[in-house]
Amino acid sequence: MWGAIFGDILIVLALWKVSATLVPSINYSQPNAISYLFLIVLSFVVSILLEWIAIALYLWEYSNAMPVLTVFSYEVGLSPIVQITLLPAASIYLADRFSIKWKKIIDRI
Repeated sequence: MWGAIFGDILIVLALWKVSATLVPSINYSQPNAISYLFLIVLSFVVSILLEWIAIALYLWEYSNAMPVLTVFSYEVGLSPIVQITLLPAASIYLADRFSIKWKKIIDRI
């Protein structure tokens, strides 16, 4: 379980760094709709690639209960795709909101 948790953290950080490197004009310290859209699209593509790699390396397999998407004749699990697609953008959104909240508290002191 800890391996999966740290793996997800590394994936989120890598996606953030790759997107910031590919498009330096994207500013995640003051995110806007374009920043989020780019990160979501990049995360979607990477999530599919990671699932394909994991399946090809037999790291896991899906049970019959797992909803799947068919992408280029390959099946990938829906929940891992949704998780990796939305987690980086959600992390940046929450970090931004948390930062604003703490800044307001510190300004009052």
